[in-house]
Amino acid sequence: MAPAASRRMVIAAAGYGKTTALRRWCPAPGARWWPGGTDPAAFVVDAAAAGDGPIVLDDLPALPDGELRRLLRAVAGVSADVEIVLASRWPLAWRPHAGPGRWTEAGPAELACTVDDVAELLTEACGAADPDLAARLHAATAGWPALVQLAVEAVRVHGPAPEPAVAGPLAAYVRDQVLPDLPEDARLLLARAGELSPLTAGLCAALGTPEAEALTALLRQVGVLVREPGAAPGLPVVERIVPVVAQAAAADDAGGRAAARTAAAWYREHGPAAAAARELMRAGDRAGAAQVLREHGGRIVSGGHVALVVRLVGELPPEERDERLWLLLGDALRTSGDLGAAQRAYEEAAGTRRPLPAATAWRLGRVSYQRGDAHGALAAFARAAPGESGADAALLAAAVANARLLAGDVDDAVDSARHAVRTAAAAGDDAALAAAYLSLALCLGVAGDSAGSAEHFALALPMAQRTGDVLLLTQIHTNRSYQQLQQAHYAAALESAELCAVYAQAAGSPSLHAIATSNEADALAMLGRYDEAARRYRAAIAHYQRHGSRRFAGAVLGLAELYWRRGWREQARAAYEQVIEVASGAGNAHVLVPALAGLALTVLADDVKAAAGYAEAAVDQAGPELSRPGLLAQGWIALHQGAPVRAAELATEAARAARTRSEPAGLADALELRAAAEPDPHRARAALREARAIWTEAGAAVEAARIAVLAARLPGAGADERADALPAAQRLAAADALADRIGAATGSADRPQVRVRALGRFEVELAGQVVPASSWQSRKARDLLRILVARRGRPVPRSELCELLWPDADGQKTGHRLSVLLNIVRGVLDPAKVHAPDHHLSADQSSIALNVATTGVDVEDFLDQVARARRLVEQQAVEQARLALLAADQLYRADAFEDEPYTEWAGPLHEEARAAYLAMLRMLAHTSRLAGQPGAAVSYLLRLLERDPYDERAHRSLVRTLVAGGQHGEARRAFARYGEAMRAIGVSPPDRDLLVPVQRADAVRR
Repeated sequence: MAPAASRRMVIAAAGYGKTTALRRWCPAPGARWWPGGTDPAAFVVDAAAAGDGPIVLDDLPALPDGELRRLLRAVAGVSADVEIVLASRWPLAWRPHAGPGRWTEAGPAELACTVDDVAELLTEACGAADPDLAARLHAATAGWPALVQLAVEAVRVHGPAPEPAVAGPLAAYVRDQVLPDLPEDARLLLARAGELSPLTAGLCAALGTPEAEALTALLRQVGVLVREPGAAPGLPVVERIVPVVAQAAAADDAGGRAAARTAAAWYREHGPAAAAARELMRAGDRAGAAQVLREHGGRIVSGGHVALVVRLVGELPPEERDERLWLLLGDALRTSGDLGAAQRAYEEAAGTRRPLPAATAWRLGRVSYQRGDAHGALAAFARAAPGESGADAALLAAAVANARLLAGDVDDAVDSARHAVRTAAAAGDDAALAAAYLSLALCLGVAGDSAGSAEHFALALPMAQRTGDVLLLTQIHTNRSYQQLQQAHYAAALESAELCAVYAQAAGSPSLHAIATSNEADALAMLGRYDEAARRYRAAIAHYQRHGSRRFAGAVLGLAELYWRRGWREQARAAYEQVIEVASGAGNAHVLVPALAGLALTVLADDVKAAAGYAEAAVDQAGPELSRPGLLAQGWIALHQGAPVRAAELATEAARAARTRSEPAGLADALELRAAAEPDPHRARAALREARAIWTEAGAAVEAARIAVLAARLPGAGADERADALPAAQRLAAADALADRIGAATGSADRPQVRVRALGRFEVELAGQVVPASSWQSRKARDLLRILVARRGRPVPRSELCELLWPDADGQKTGHRLSVLLNIVRGVLDPAKVHAPDHHLSADQSSIALNVATTGVDVEDFLDQVARARRLVEQQAVEQARLALLAADQLYRADAFEDEPYTEWAGPLHEEARAAYLAMLRMLAHTSRLAGQPGAAVSYLLRLLERDPYDERAHRSLVRTLVAGGQHGEARRAFARYGEAMRAIGVSPPDRDLLVPVQRADAVRR
């Protein structure tokens, strides 16, 4: 799509893909491209005189100030309707001379490849993409397209390497294509600065660079100076030279060490400490680096520099590694996900001391906690010396609270978290107090105190932001997304989880990133985006298993629930069994209880006894806060065993538990069970209506659709409910999900078994199979049913039926024949005589009628759906209307009674259905335009005109839609067909003003 502004400047160094972008924005034919080597200002004047197509000046040289002003004056003289794009690898000083107008600027940030782009290129080149490799290549090249292509080619030829090789094609490209375009002062700065990060104008001045502000601005403009990846909201922006460029331009080792000493001194004064420690080590001052790590190591790790800490501490000789540095190394390793190495570092710090200081004990326990081992974590915490106070004692109490929560001991967890808050407040340590608030917020959320949880999240967040603790910010947003999932705020939970992933990347914590990924998957699953959710679950599982963490059970549980929602029983069963095996030994009740309950429901249809055992185990393992899944499982089992009263009691208990913990999703599940156990269809319908409202408000469209389908299966379902069920069933089919996952769901036995198809060839389906002609015994029996269908459930007098079926026969003799036909039709529709005689056809002495409430008729469904869509359009519920219309469109196979086109009794319904079909196409075109899908609108209008080539309104809509979409050639051809059709019926042809684009209000204001 072309850019909206009529003037655009594109500035970026060589290889950023400027020409590719220009060709995408201004595709040939019609665009006029500057050939180069001529006066650009004169070219603009000549090109404007030649037509109104886009004007493109690519690869402009470094123009002197006078020539640049002359070019911009020429641009200003061209009509604002003509798009003009200028591109250069030189930082042209165009802004002071551009004057007023719709100017925008595109630069390296808009042109660079994303990590996903790199992964796609790797897939094309190598057949598969390693996400870690894609991220490494992106970090090394900053997404610079030419450098990315060269790096990907190097991987294809030589295989992946830890870092892209700078001695080869990448370095040659930088030296041949990038560096020569830069001023000499800029090249000297690159040689001095090398890989220093963050790189600021102040540091550049300290390195002896004159005009430091102007040079850094220049490097930023052309894309050599870029933001470090993983920048998170609220954190300072860090800029660096693109690593591949820095390596290619760097000075020799002696010059590098001199720059490192200067940079280390500057960083020690101005920060950040991580950069000071790094440059001290590079300058050979290991003692100075160790001192910085001792003084500021905690902030360095919490700021996300975990890989740096691991490298720097690893480079120190053993005699320099005291207890403080061993603990720091363990923190960095634990954050990075290397839990085994972290545990060894903590044991080195502990030495032979028993009991352990709180500082060591809470860290050792956190290793087990991150592995998902609640029992192991609590055992490690118990090794701490009693009676200690201060920040570490507070962090120990917060860690104990989290482990107790993982084990399902909620009351003790809350007590420990409150103790952590008191201890941290007494110590006056903001970081410890923020961690304690976070722990208490999580515990209160699980205990059902959502207000208290929100309050303590709000207390923790500003403290973490103030201290710049990226790890704590990541944990806060992780737990916030968890709470939003519990409260069924799925869209908000997805947004929080995505933000958490950004923070986790900035923190350098793959384990927290995996948690964020799993939370994203949970939200996506409830939003009905099942395939995306499954990919994220698998990514989280792969991470946890790589690092030996039992936490992968939580992601496997999510995958099991996803399989269950889709009705994939065998895969769900395998996943639930895997979760139970892992969680049983780790004391993780939060995944064990729902896994046992889920497995109970999965095996219920095949093994009731086993299902009951799993459900009982779920209830036994659960405290009050985790009781709901087991109660629901027991309720469905009771219903399956023919005990609806007991099932209703369990549904009430489950609903109470869900309300206590503010879990709307759990309440919706309890309402569904209550509806299934309820013998009164009206009360069942009310429960399902409430459940559907909960899912709709939560944004769980597939779950809401499932409830709509179940509601339509209840006895006595009305026209609106049946109409709702059609698009709902489509949504379920699109998601590859089932309405009835258990086999005992509401109204499953009451599902209509008879379907009459009157649209197109007349057919009757019984339990999904077309009734063969031989079953009818008489064509007149089929005709009787057709006439009753055509009368849409209204009673038809017996005398009228006899006249229609035997127009030439004696009325005195046809009454008996009609009774025989009535019995034949009843026998066809209910061959096993399951229902009362009047279930499908009601009859008395004077008339006969089809019961459309118990007999499915496609034309009735179609007409109901179109009527519902019309009401939704009138209410401006565009998206709902569009779904209803799409469902109706799938129903309309052909005109009603297509195989009986000339019979008198078929005419009224035939015309009514055809008129509804044309109205449906018109409304589909209208809603498609409102939804921003002009192509779909055009296709519906063309179908409408195929049916009625003289529909003037449709002709006008088609022309206007094509003009608005910029399809002027198609619009002219449609306009010509419009004129021919009108002349053929003696109507005045349209005015050519119809071909003039409508000027938008915002364009008029400009």
